[in-house]
Amino acid sequence: MCLRKWIFSLVVAITACFFVAISNAHEAPKTEETPWQEQNFPGGDFTLQSPDGQLSLQDLHGKVVLLFFGFTSCPDICPMALAVIARMFSNMSPEDLKKTRALFVSLDPGKDTLDILKQYTGYFHPNIVGVTDHLENVIKISERYGVRYQREDMPDSRLGYVIYHTPDVLVVDTWGRLQQKRIPPNATVEEMAAYIKELLPHQESQ
Repeated sequence: MCLRKWIFSLVVAITACFFVAISNAHEAPKTEETPWQEQNFPGGDFTLQSPDGQLSLQDLHGKVVLLFFGFTSCPDICPMALAVIARMFSNMSPEDLKKTRALFVSLDPGKDTLDILKQYTGYFHPNIVGVTDHLENVIKISERYGVRYQREDMPDSRLGYVIYHTPDVLVVDTWGRLQQKRIPPNATVEEMAAYIKELLPHQESQ
């Protein structure tokens, strides 16, 4: 059953990728596209709620952490990003996999309960954890990490609203430092893996 869900998720993500390529994804902010654009935001420690209790960035010290801000009802960018992350994790060695983690930060805590987040991220990979909190705290964190958030009412849509957000994947190194180079939404699995590999600690060969 889990395998079927996984395959279904990847099919949906690939379809979404094609959709994004030919259309204008509504939640992507209108900015000048610069591949692997470097930003300048402080980042820093934070605490959010996960299905297993409170989770702080400090708790993941020693791991490379990928951060993606989105919401489970996102029709395209979010599942596409998580599918790429999941494929990268699936191609990693067991040793490197232990040194990485991804956090899917929900910008829609009113709808994305912890149970929903656990089920949603479970479609992709065990190394992806869904987290959220009161909207005020989530927005405060997103601002420190340079993630844009804007919610607008849209009565004609299925949700009744739309959330515009930054589509990039952010990366935090093993010391908890936000890397200023972001991973753009059109990055391939191989490009993402090469970037993360540079940040992973490796034992010197004897």
